Amino acid sequence: MEDFGIMPHTPLDPFKDILGVDHTPERLAENLASFAEILEEIRKLRALDLTDIHPAIVFEPTVPYRQEPDQ
Repeated sequence: MEDFGIMPHTPLDPFKDILGVDHTPERLAENLASFAEILEEIRKLRALDLTDIHPAIVFEPTVPYRQEPDQ
């Protein structure tokens, strides 16, 4: 079987290999515990049905470049 320059089949550690974060499992568990309350609040916000609620501000970057008729 050809190698094709592919690395050996070793599982990736996403925190270290992808994100570049080199913490111990204990430290990661501590971080997760610290942010558990915030993550729960985010889950509550994502569960809200906001289809009938319009935002207070609408970002429309083309407004300054629109040409009004007869101006």
